[in-house]
Amino acid sequence: FCGGEGCLEFGRTYHGLIAKTGLDGDEFVNTSLIDMYAKCGDTDSAVMVFNQMPRLDVASCNCLISGYANCGLFEEAFRLFMNYESWGNKPNSYTYSSMLAICGTLSAIEEGKQLHAQVVKMQYLSETAVSNALLTMYCKCEAMADAESLFERLPQRNIVSWTAIIHGLYQHEGFEKAMRLFCLMRESGIEPNDYTFTIALASCGNMKNIDNCRLLHGLVIKKGMALGEFVGTALIDMYSELRETDDAEKQFKEMGNLTSKVSRNALIKGLVQNEKANEALDAFSEMVRKDAACDEFTFSPILKACASLPSFMSCQQIHAQVVKANFDKNTHVGSSLIEAYTRCGSVEDAEKVFSRISAPDVVSWNSVIKAYSQNGNPRRAISLFRRMIIKGFRPTGSTFLSVLSACSHSGKIQDGQEIFQSMINEFGVSPEEAHYSCMVDLLGRSGQIEKALDFINNTPIKPTASIWRPLLAACRCHNNLRIAEFAAKHILAMDPNDATVYVTLSNMYIEAGLLENAENQRKLMKLKEIIKEPGCSWIEVNNKIHKFFSRDRTHPESEKIYDKLKQIMMLIKGTSYSTNADSLQVKEDFCLYHSEKLAVCFGLISLAAGKPVRIFKNLRVVVHVETTGNGNVLSASLYVSTPVHPSRCYYQRSSGTYQLDSAYYVIVPTSCQSKFNALYYGFLKLTCLPPLSPVWLRAYNSFMPSIHILSYDWKLKQSGKSMLLL
Repeated sequence: FCGGEGCLEFGRTYHGLIAKTGLDGDEFVNTSLIDMYAKCGDTDSAVMVFNQMPRLDVASCNCLISGYANCGLFEEAFRLFMNYESWGNKPNSYTYSSMLAICGTLSAIEEGKQLHAQVVKMQYLSETAVSNALLTMYCKCEAMADAESLFERLPQRNIVSWTAIIHGLYQHEGFEKAMRLFCLMRESGIEPNDYTFTIALASCGNMKNIDNCRLLHGLVIKKGMALGEFVGTALIDMYSELRETDDAEKQFKEMGNLTSKVSRNALIKGLVQNEKANEALDAFSEMVRKDAACDEFTFSPILKACASLPSFMSCQQIHAQVVKANFDKNTHVGSSLIEAYTRCGSVEDAEKVFSRISAPDVVSWNSVIKAYSQNGNPRRAISLFRRMIIKGFRPTGSTFLSVLSACSHSGKIQDGQEIFQSMINEFGVSPEEAHYSCMVDLLGRSGQIEKALDFINNTPIKPTASIWRPLLAACRCHNNLRIAEFAAKHILAMDPNDATVYVTLSNMYIEAGLLENAENQRKLMKLKEIIKEPGCSWIEVNNKIHKFFSRDRTHPESEKIYDKLKQIMMLIKGTSYSTNADSLQVKEDFCLYHSEKLAVCFGLISLAAGKPVRIFKNLRVVVHVETTGNGNVLSASLYVSTPVHPSRCYYQRSSGTYQLDSAYYVIVPTSCQSKFNALYYGFLKLTCLPPLSPVWLRAYNSFMPSIHILSYDWKLKQSGKSMLLL
């Protein structure tokens, strides 16, 4: 009882009583004491009792081996096994079962094969427990050919034998074989249990055959197992894998009061995997209302849902639940929180979460490095990367991707090239497509177009469209039409429906005065029915997402939004200026109603004064930039978030053009606004800021070769500096 319940103190008390009554010399009692101490994790006491026994039998040795195995002391278990014969004992079937289980845990295939030979020699293969242990060992060691060969030669097969081989095939993605054996098992007269059905449902789901899945579901219902915790949860997982989320939700509801934390987690995970973030948040809210227990397997997927929207308010609310459930120091949950805050543009919150993780692992480091890399602070990302290595963490491919991106954004060309070489030579990480793409971006955005092209031509892998795209973007920035046409040709050969290529070439042709070529690109798009993704912006107000498109009037508050927009324009009309008045007059009305401006105005009329206005975009940051000397027009903090895309959103310094990816701040001290240089082809050059300032922005509009500039004095909460509204 004490061993089974883990009651170590009670066990010690009984041990004292045993010694007092003189029963400590009894072989059976001592074996029970060893078993109790081993199960309670006190191997030192178990060894002490073992060493004091006058005679060691096979049962006492087996108990100590089992205790070593349970505590992860595998070397001690092997050492004890090797001394069996010196104590006059021979291993029995239980001994071999325990040792084979240890070999499976360690993936020690050679030792496992030696034990297999001993099992055959000792004629224990006919014992089902030993043969099943052998099967499981081979499956865990990924020796499926040996496992299948052994299974075919087994003299006796029970439900455990069939389940072991089916599970092994499932784990190694042999889904069709697993289902074939499942059918053979039933034909042999052995009916599946809960565990077998769970594996069969998972295999069937991975085969993506909805008809077979429904047949298997029918069999589960016939056996009366559909509402059980394990099989019911497996059904939810299966339908989620098939993207049949309605059936998954139906199964969950049918389970009623039998639903558990595991089944709820399965439903939330399935909804997130199928891009139904709002439904996942609803399921989580229902879970909280019912005071259901949450764990790391609940919080990790639901935070992924927050990141996919992205929803800053939902992220904060779930963060509160994380703290309440005492998971704020959990490594996995912390990494998910960092990722969610990163996507929401709140890098300060991401760093706070990182600082509270009790034992950050490489995933946590990757998340916080990525947060700074994508949110306008690449130097901090590079600094964290170096700190991560000093602390003894080995960077992964994801780490290098974030750091190379940071080098690209900050113009650290030499550092980026050195880190790329160290990734291969020092850390042995093989570059993937994304790494090569990042290196092309690194060279291209600095103006080294020819070097970027040479790099592509010398890559050991065949260049993909993702590798050519940053070169095209760089050509766009540096007006290299010749190489742009060359890159576009390669991209369209692999992805003929890439609208960005046609639009980019068209814009470059217009700037070069080749209007006929530009028109041909537009005609090709129309002929091939290629539609450019429309730009949209959205803002979260009171836990609801409000989406806007250019000139959008579908919102219920449209009248108030446009009134606010006109009110702001009237306030700044008197002091605005333009570098190209004629072009401005033609484009002013179009640019006035950009989706992000509508989203900002909705935020101003909906949010409390002083509350941050967070705007999210699907394409690039707004391209219409305006400036005025009026420092009292508005008082707010503006956050802009866009997806990572190498062909969008650049900011420029005197040394080159660099990319700004996701949520970031664009801050300009009011005293410096008068020092802006002139605009040229949509480039906004801010030479007035200190070298470490992360704010030089190129605002480019493919429909506007010149840009009208206005600036607002957007007062920040803490710094008191001004913010340039883009």
